[in-house]
Amino acid sequence: MAEDNPFGSEAESFTAPYSSFSKAEVNPNPRLCSVLLNEFNFLPWSRAVSLALGGRSKLGFVNGSIEAPDDLSPEYEAWLCKDQLLMSWLLNSMDPKLSEIFSFS
Repeated sequence: MAEDNPFGSEAESFTAPYSSFSKAEVNPNPRLCSVLLNEFNFLPWSRAVSLALGGRSKLGFVNGSIEAPDDLSPEYEAWLCKDQLLMSWLLNSMDPKLSEIFSFS
């Protein structure tokens, strides 16, 4: 009987950035890190979020190295799902006053 790997297969995480989520990516905690972004702490928040996203192989969605596929592509729906989940993680990692601003941008 094969064991479930909570981190997904290495091939999946390096060759198919739009493929289905691994168990480690579906975070029951909607916050990426314990540091909430406010008007005074961008640098520590940015570092904490970068580490959290890098550990989930999702930093490319933020830094632009993972680009959106064409909206007619079969990969688009999976990309959009991951992009929206990542956006919810980011919004939930901000002070509520800031997340309101970014929710509609």
